[in-house]
Amino acid sequence: MGLHWLGRSLLETDFSRGNGKAHLLLSHTHWDHIQGIPFFTPAMLIPGNHFVVYGCGNGHHTLDDLLRKQMDTIYCPVPNFFNADIGAKVEVCEVAEGEFEIGTTHIQLCQVNHTPNSVCLGYRLEDGTASLAYLPDVEYLEEAHLKPALELARNADLLIHDAYFTTAEYADNARQGHACDRDAVNLAETAGARHLLLFNHHPDHGDDTIDAVVKIYADRTFPVAGAREGAEYTLGSAAD
Repeated sequence: MGLHWLGRSLLETDFSRGNGKAHLLLSHTHWDHIQGIPFFTPAMLIPGNHFVVYGCGNGHHTLDDLLRKQMDTIYCPVPNFFNADIGAKVEVCEVAEGEFEIGTTHIQLCQVNHTPNSVCLGYRLEDGTASLAYLPDVEYLEEAHLKPALELARNADLLIHDAYFTTAEYADNARQGHACDRDAVNLAETAGARHLLLFNHHPDHGDDTIDAVVKIYADRTFPVAGAREGAEYTLGSAAD
């Protein structure tokens, strides 16, 4: 439901008046990653706003199909703004791998290993002064799985990496499509990332668990932190 809170913050800007435009990058269409979309107020209720949603479908289903279907009244209690003439203009852009531009920001994307028969995208964003890499639900079961992740994370100013399991938990939970903190730190170290945020915490992990994991890596040459909702990070020259 993080998208709901993003929507609330956007309502403090031109989006409240129907004069906003934004681009949303989706990693994949598992329900825990897209169920905030129907509750995204700037798109659901305010005509005039414009959103472009990027991501990839799965099998014979396009991204547009999957997003429309998850807002079917069988599943969803709010109006389907993909099918009805209400709310903002929403464009769905199908992307699988490659590069494109959004304004002055260069976007690179690769498919990363998550679960069998699923498509999951990792992203890299850079604007000439700073770079950010986002590696969502990902698991490295073989060397080939590391290649796209390293490509996206290479020398990133900020790497946001899945750490759903602790290292101690991972042995009993392998092949579930998620990484542990050790995987994230090793990837960041190999890629030369300058700052690592562990995210996608397991629902059973409270603050004490996450703090204990972060403490393990206090001696690393790059900062390792646990991602938290609402935190803000300044990258590039403004951060110096």
